[in-house]
Amino acid sequence: MSEGLSTRSPAAPGWRILLSGAAGFVGSHLCDRLVTDGHSVVGVDNLITGRLSNLANAATSGAFTFVEADVTSPLAVEGHLDWVLHLASPASPPRYLEHPIETLRANAEGTYLLLELAKEKGAGFLLASTSEVYGSPAVHPQAESYWGNVNPIGPRSVYDEGKRYAEAMARHISARTTCRFA
Repeated sequence: MSEGLSTRSPAAPGWRILLSGAAGFVGSHLCDRLVTDGHSVVGVDNLITGRLSNLANAATSGAFTFVEADVTSPLAVEGHLDWVLHLASPASPPRYLEHPIETLRANAEGTYLLLELAKEKGAGFLLASTSEVYGSPAVHPQAESYWGNVNPIGPRSVYDEGKRYAEAMARHISARTTCRFA
């Protein structure tokens, strides 16, 4: 979190939140929770692995808007945003192996574009990552200082390396901006 900025979390009622990956398993449940808690949610998904049926509950709330779009292209969002929550990425091995380039792009280009959107809107930013950034542990248990055992060209690398890149991108942009990071 950047120094001197609000510490209000995405859980505070009445926020307008853009959530990428809205039609996925985690994204759709988070949409449901956010609208139930009194937020307005703009759900974004390209539907390559997400399903519209996952958004049935959120869609009936009156506080949810769905935009079918790919986060690897700039999003034009009218009005203010309080938070940008980036969950867009195929996450199960069969899905990201079926869509390797889309997985890499969602985590690389998508993260960059959503960080830029958050910066433009003065919104906070949350990136959903994964323990897969550490690869297959070579030691047990892992200390906080453990950096991992990553295979950058293995079959799972499109997801692992995409998330590692996204984390590095968020870290370095957060050091250069007044955007709030969760």
